[in-house]
Amino acid sequence: MKLLIPIAVLAILSPLLWAQEVVTDPVSDTLSEEMHLEDIAKYVQMVENQVQQITTLTQQLQQVQAYVKAFGDPSQIVNVTGANQLIGSLQQNGVGQTMSKLQQLATGANALTYTGNGIYQSQGTSFITPDGVQIPRAQDLYTKYGAVQGSSQNFQSVTNDVLARRETLRQQIAATTQELQSSTTDAETQKLNGVLAGYTAELQTVDREIDHAAEQVATQDAENRADREIDEQARREERQAQVQEGFSHYSNTFQIDTAAAAFPSGH
Repeated sequence: MKLLIPIAVLAILSPLLWAQEVVTDPVSDTLSEEMHLEDIAKYVQMVENQVQQITTLTQQLQQVQAYVKAFGDPSQIVNVTGANQLIGSLQQNGVGQTMSKLQQLATGANALTYTGNGIYQSQGTSFITPDGVQIPRAQDLYTKYGAVQGSSQNFQSVTNDVLARRETLRQQIAATTQELQSSTTDAETQKLNGVLAGYTAELQTVDREIDHAAEQVATQDAENRADREIDEQARREERQAQVQEGFSHYSNTFQIDTAAAAFPSGH
């Protein structure tokens, strides 16, 4: 009886066992294998492309690094020799004053007491007559001469200031030129050349200050000479009017008698 039960179970399950048997298709297996090989080939090609891209990017990076090494990175060169000194010089104002300011500061007293470092004699603000009377001078008449003297003093101050600034600029140009000779990158060289160009322009501007101060002296002197000629012309006009007026008074005082002369009769 016990033997019959396993046989019966085996008889019932045997169809199911046959149903789970794997059935293979040679054509399908071949196509699947080919597709798998094709996928592998595509993956290999993709990896090769990525490797090629990485190689190209690496070469480009090396080229950029070589360029930066040869030409330099301008953003990294922030302390250029002479740049700060150039900026300071450009921001510095000269000591020269305008012509209008010099004219406003001019006084007759300064003109009368000006000695020109001892080469002129002071006229003083007053004088003494032969009778011993001290008379103050009319200082307003000498103000225009004080303007010329003030322009001359301004020229001397500007010259001294310019010579000192010029020497400083020349020293900075020399230092920048030495730095240029030892520059190792194109970026550094270009920045140093820019600083040198700025120094050259500043040197020319500083030299021009002396010319401007000299022109002020010449202009003020020309104005004074023109004023002197105006004074002389005004005096000639006044003298001519006085002469005409004198003749008019003379003719009114001494009139000529135009009546016929009367002779005494013979009786």
